[in-house]
Amino acid sequence: MSIPSTSTRRPVAVAMLFLAVILLGIISFVRLPIDLLPDVSYPRLVVYTSYPDVAPAEVERLVTERVEAQGAAVPGVERVTSVSREGVSLVTLRFSWGTDMDFAMLNVRERLDNIRESLPETASRPRILRVDPESEPIMAISVAGGTDLWATKEAAESVFRRRLEQLDGVAEAAVTGGLDREIQVEVDPRLMDSYGLSFSQVTQALAQANISAPGGTILRGRYRYPLRTLGEFQTVDQIGDVVVGRQLAPSRTPGEEAGFRLILLRDIGQVVDGYAERESIARYNGEESVGVLVFKESGANTVQVAEDVNATLEQLQSEYPDFHLDVASSQAGFIADSISNVVQALVFGGILAFLVLFLFLRDPRYPVAIALAIPISVVGTFALMEAADISLNSMSL
Repeated sequence: MSIPSTSTRRPVAVAMLFLAVILLGIISFVRLPIDLLPDVSYPRLVVYTSYPDVAPAEVERLVTERVEAQGAAVPGVERVTSVSREGVSLVTLRFSWGTDMDFAMLNVRERLDNIRESLPETASRPRILRVDPESEPIMAISVAGGTDLWATKEAAESVFRRRLEQLDGVAEAAVTGGLDREIQVEVDPRLMDSYGLSFSQVTQALAQANISAPGGTILRGRYRYPLRTLGEFQTVDQIGDVVVGRQLAPSRTPGEEAGFRLILLRDIGQVVDGYAERESIARYNGEESVGVLVFKESGANTVQVAEDVNATLEQLQSEYPDFHLDVASSQAGFIADSISNVVQALVFGGILAFLVLFLFLRDPRYPVAIALAIPISVVGTFALMEAADISLNSMSL
């Protein structure tokens, strides 16, 4: 018994079957996550090691070569490349496609732990970074309008970033650009030599004066309370009062015992409440501003996250009218355009197929049946995509 003959004899059952396919496809389409790129696990790991203030030749000899030797011994590695720069070592491990990168990362971590003691003491612990297209920010937001760049960045850090990170689907909101406050201690080498002080003594004195430590416990009734000794600086002026050394002071009158004179930090230099050296600059429409990069959680709907962020920005704009919040870039627009293009092509394709068939067959029944088969087949595909855990992205569309 053929399918066409069965379909013609049971039209109601066939109609119910196609309606079920359409209903299931629509439900799946609503539930499908929408993203720019598919969830692809690139078979590549990058080992990052920091070795500050060291020339590239020493970085390669003391760090890069040892990391390369351990990385090449990891099972599944096809190629090892490295870049040694001043104070930085980057070793890239390329694996074959299909490798389980979670187990590969564990193997690399075990190998690197074996050489941790042989690396220089000032070198940082090697960090393993994964190459993931989803690690790119989905939105870039410009924040401007504060009294100065430092105040704008403080507002972005303490207010805007925290509000955005509270949204569902937002993994992180990173702040870039602006100014970072930095307390700078500028000492005069000639005054230090006159007092017999060294840089290590000044550094040690500052570290000992700015410290908080546990102070034991006290027992009151049935409860034991921990104590802390708070010794951190509260104001910038307190830094200048730090004692960095002592100097023997001669007696002023005969018979008087000689004493010691305390040498304060302000005696050999000055404390400047300034800004750190800038490593990044954010500009929007030709004016300098502070940027906020929004990263989404893995598997989250990019379009939905972008809509939630836009709604939150409108609310923040009304609460803080002194600041200007603008969306500099967003992946949601590109994704929405891609989906719109697919839907438009589907509609035009169905219309053109109906017109061509109608002109040739001169009977509207057959063109209608064929034209309906195109959208029904596409809608039914959404159910298969949800069953296979495939998101709507530029590749699957």
